Order: sequence, then structure tokens, then C-alpha cells
Amino acid sequence: MSSRRNFILGVMNGVFYTTGMAFTSATVVLPWYVSQLTQSNVLIGVLPALQLGGWALPQLLLINFMLHRRQRLKYYRRGAVVRSSCWALLVATVLLVPGRAEIVLPALIGLTALASLCGGFTGLAFFDVVGRIVPRRQLSTFFSLRNFFGGIGTLAAGVVARQVIERSEGNLDFVWLLFLLTWLFTSAGYLSFGSVKEPEGPPMLPKRTMRQDLRRIREIVLRDPPFRTYLIIRILAMLSFVALPFYVVYGAKVLQLPAAVVASSAVAFVCGVIGSNVVWGWLGARGGGWLLLVAMTLVSVVPPAVALAAQLLSAANVATGLIGWLFLVLFVFIGTVTGGQEITFSVLAIEVSPVEERIIYLGFTNTLVGILFFLTPVGGLLADLVSFEALFGVAGIAALASIILAVSALRRFAAPRPEFAETTAATEAEGA
Repeated sequence: MSSRRNFILGVMNGVFYTTGMAFTSATVVLPWYVSQLTQSNVLIGVLPALQLGGWALPQLLLINFMLHRRQRLKYYRRGAVVRSSCWALLVATVLLVPGRAEIVLPALIGLTALASLCGGFTGLAFFDVVGRIVPRRQLSTFFSLRNFFGGIGTLAAGVVARQVIERSEGNLDFVWLLFLLTWLFTSAGYLSFGSVKEPEGPPMLPKRTMRQDLRRIREIVLRDPPFRTYLIIRILAMLSFVALPFYVVYGAKVLQLPAAVVASSAVAFVCGVIGSNVVWGWLGARGGGWLLLVAMTLVSVVPPAVALAAQLLSAANVATGLIGWLFLVLFVFIGTVTGGQEITFSVLAIEVSPVEERIIYLGFTNTLVGILFFLTPVGGLLADLVSFEALFGVAGIAALASIILAVSALRRFAAPRPEFAETTAATEAEGA
């Protein structure tokens, strides 16, 4: 019974959190809002990088601390309190001075950074606890349910965001509502997962220094081919990600699409997440993480290709209405890739990491990915100094390289890897 309760609470956490973050989406809403306050593409890229990657940065430093804690959920709860408080302060700031860039931008950057860094505790504890409460054969189901119902919530959030963006052209007085809804829904998500009954943790490893941890990480990378391949593909995915916050800016500034079309991209994005989610869950349940990886990388090449095609059509003086529809199709595919990445990388992160060293595997991977998120401002710099087309070209090349590696990995590693140790909770869940 406790296994089922934990599973449901874990799904509820994903639904509330995903819905909440959609109101201030790093793909649509944040880039749009920041673009109303500044013309700098570098600054436009900083906030999504902080929101999506800041939580992963401190995890390498937390490995040793977390490895010697049998109960890890309490650190999730403590980090969640700080993150919720940061969102509450952002609500107050955007409510009081929505258009004052000199106040709002430092508050956005500072509070987003603090909330994300505290997410180091919540994220590391989350994946460790999920790995102990959800059996491997149910992982793709678990994450796809979070994404599916979270996608429905995100669709509603996208409709609300669209209305606010349309009404806020030249007037930012309603933007605070989006931050308020983010605060309320993410807080409900933190409360859901914080209510999970944590099973007994794995046996504690002998105490080690940071140098010993780094040496162990080096050994893992050199001697564990599945993990090494997973790591390389995640790096390529991050190179492709650098273009993500700029598609909406590209539509508004380069393609010069109407505000209603740009605002509708939030809904199109969510439709992509929801519509593809059943397929991702089905593939994961039948073929595991490596099959998911191949499918996801194949789709990841579509967004940069469609963006470049839209520019060619615009240069050829094709009707704006047709380009607008193509722009919305672009965001459907961005949603498809985003949903696929969340499920694929979550499933594989647990599949390639043995139970007793999962904290080490996850801590290193997440810190590396967190660092790579900060290539996003570099993407903004590339757009400023060269062009958006050059940025989308880099994303497309990285996506093509990831396809080649994913197909090779499917052939080599598709057979399930046995776990080095099974926890009591996983055994109980298998029999439920």
C-alpha cells in the first residue's frame, strides 16, 4: 500500500510542478518577458539557463554529504522551503514594479539562481528516492504519467499565459499573475513529494574525501561504456538546447509574426508534450531507455530544421499566415522533444546507475549538465554577433551527431543491465 501511495504522490509532484513552471515557461514566457525589459539576447538566455540548469550545479559538491545520509528526503523538504520562498518574493517584485528593468532583472536573476541552487538538494534527493520507490519496469510509466497529466495542466497554463501575453503588449501589469500561479502550483508539488514515505536507504559507503570521489568518477567514466555514452549524448543534447529560448524571440523579431501567433506558441508547445507522451511511455515500457533515446534524438533534429525553413519562406515573401502556422508546428516539435528528453534522460539516469553508487552517478551527471545549461547565454551571444540561423545550425549539427551515437548505443546496450543491489522498497514494489 505504501508503494502505491508513494507512486501516486510522486506522479502528483510532477503534475503540480510541471504545471506551475509552465506559467513562467523557460521556453516561451520568461524569454518573452525578459525581451520586454532588455534587448540583450545574452540576458534573455541567462534566466532559462538558471531556471533549468542552476539546480544541477552544486550536486557534485553534495555527493559526499548525501552518501552518508540514510534518510535523504528531509533535504528535499528543506530545499523546497527555500525555493517556494524565492517564488513568493518574485511574485511581490513583479506585482509592484513589473516594468522596472533595473529592479526586476536583478531580482529575477538573483532569486532564480538561489531557488535553482537549492534545487541541488531537492533534485539529488528526488532521483535517489524515486530510484528506491519505483521499480525499473515502471520507471517509464512513472515519468510518462507525470508528463501526461502535467502536460494537461501545462496546456491550461499555456492558455492563461497566452491571454496574459496578448494583454501585456506595452503593458506588463498582468505578468505578476503568472508568477503567482507558478508559486502556488510548485509549492503544491513540493508538498506532494515531501509527503512520500521514504524507504530505508542503501548501506552507507565508507567516508571519502572530495579527491577520492573525483577519482571514483574518473574510473566510472573510463570503465562504464553505457554511462559514458549516455553522458556524451546528454552533452550533445545540451548543445542543441542552446537554441531553445530563442525560437520565440526569433518568431517575434526576425519573422515578425503577430503577437497572437507568438503567444499561441505556448499552447502549441504543450500540445507537443501531451500528444507525444503516450508514445514515449509506450516505447519506454517495451524497449527501455535506449530505444527511447533513439526516438527522441530523431525528433530533436526537426526544430532547428523547421526554424531555418521558416526563414527561407520569409525571405521568399511567403504569406505571413503560412509562416505563422509553420511556427506553431515548430513549437509542437519542441514540446515533443522536451517531453521526450525528460522521460528518456530520467529513465536512463536510473538504468545506467547501480543502486549503491547512484548518488555519485547522478551528482556528477547533473553538475555537468548544469554547467552546460550556461551555454545558453553563449547561444544568445552567437545570435547577437552572427545570426539566429547560425545558432539553429549548431543545434541541428549536435542533434544529428546524437542520432548516430544513440543508434549505436541501442545496438550495444539495449539488454537490461542488472542492478548491483536491490533495495527493500524496490522488492516490495515489484510484488505489489
